Amino acid sequence: MEREDDPTTKGLKCLSPELQKEIKTRADSSPLPLWPIQTRGIPNICLRSSLFGVIQRGRRKAVKGEVIAAVKGLDIRYTGWRLDQGDFDVLIHALHLVSLQQKTSEYVRFTGKGFLHGIGRSAGKSGREWLKDCLRRLTGSAVEITLEVKNSYWTDSYTYAGSLVDEFIYNSSSQGYFLKINPKLGRLFNAGWTQLQWHQRLKLKTDLAKWLHGFYASHKEPYPIKVATLKHLCGASIGRLSDFRGKLRRALDELTKAELITSWKIDLQDKVHVKKRDTNYPGTPDRGGIAVATRGHSGRKGWA
Repeated sequence: MEREDDPTTKGLKCLSPELQKEIKTRADSSPLPLWPIQTRGIPNICLRSSLFGVIQRGRRKAVKGEVIAAVKGLDIRYTGWRLDQGDFDVLIHALHLVSLQQKTSEYVRFTGKGFLHGIGRSAGKSGREWLKDCLRRLTGSAVEITLEVKNSYWTDSYTYAGSLVDEFIYNSSSQGYFLKINPKLGRLFNAGWTQLQWHQRLKLKTDLAKWLHGFYASHKEPYPIKVATLKHLCGASIGRLSDFRGKLRRALDELTKAELITSWKIDLQDKVHVKKRDTNYPGTPDRGGIAVATRGHSGRKGWA
């Protein structure tokens, strides 16, 4: 029951009815979508931005309210230690474990060893410490997303800010974890999400190849995109564009050798063209190309 003298209640009543409804809806936890066991579901916001960037060793930094590079239509600010593709692996596997129990507001239980094996990492002492560091970063982060709600006369907007992982408890004797994601995280799936073929990602060795895998997975039909734009979107800390272009070529070769894409080229305008494997190709569930977005960006103009 809402108290009339509650500051939050008073604040909501100052807003339009449409925005009040939107805020109350988003205040409720949302179950995660269901996806096949061999895939991993992730909001497109994580795939079309540098939220989980390509960070060179020793160049991770803490930021406050930093604008995150993203495709048109996404407005993201981030506070905390910058996240990389290793952190992405931890988050997406945690989301998968949560999805299996379909209750985002409850704790999911796992062992460090089992979790590390699940993401293709060594379960030795250094691996276990690495996992705890990742969970600390995900717990201590804040992602800010500006939302707009249009009504008949004007547009209201507000900023949602929340951590990616709500909290975790670690038992040193059993090396077990109890982890709870932010219950509101399920709402990010409503803006579009993609199923990634997990066995494909586990084949990839470089962070740039992993980022490209997610980016192209979230597009049904990849459009030509400039090398400089890709460098910006993935948040690469590589200085010169020529150096990035060389790493990009090797990462695209990595995707091709793993049979995730059939071909690629960089044209005279320095635009990257990628051809994804046909999802109707025989054996696709086991070998096939990059997963097709469940909802998402069909081109450079907006959401599908």
